[in-house]
Amino acid sequence: MLTDLPNIIFSFSFFSIAGWGLEVSYRSIRDRRFVNPGLLKGPYLILYGTAALTLSLCIFIIHDYNLLLKALFYCIATTGLEFISGFNAQYFFNKKLWDYSDQRFQYKGHICLKFSIYWTILSLAFEYILLPPYLRLTNMLSIETKGLFGGIILLIIIIDFFIFSLKKTLSKRSKSGNEIGIY
Repeated sequence: MLTDLPNIIFSFSFFSIAGWGLEVSYRSIRDRRFVNPGLLKGPYLILYGTAALTLSLCIFIIHDYNLLLKALFYCIATTGLEFISGFNAQYFFNKKLWDYSDQRFQYKGHICLKFSIYWTILSLAFEYILLPPYLRLTNMLSIETKGLFGGIILLIIIIDFFIFSLKKTLSKRSKSGNEIGIY
């Protein structure tokens, strides 16, 4: 999966979209209405694409470890990724993507024990259930197909992120009275 740039970009794009589907399903069922999570408008969550690449690297490093050590490793990796993502979204974009403040054993609303356990279980499912058929599927695709699909999706994500960042920057300027024509 992490052998070359087209495979990396394809995997990032694929799991960003798949993660969006998982998150939309979970939140929409929980809230009984459609919820489009994340910072961006499109049907992707870069946190899930990043998590898939991170877990793939972890699997490569710890493939011979026992299940308990793998679970601990995955818990630390996914919880750390969730904390960094939540903190960055709040710090840089003033947007709280999730709030675990009402959960027991939480830290700053960004992480909590309950979801760390969920992410650990999902990580183990990723390694043992999802990754093997995914790798079989991607082995059937040509490098050109993976590069084209991944490249297009990544370009869309970058454009979406650029537009989002530009809107946030312009919004901050207008709130501080620094927009063009106001002195």
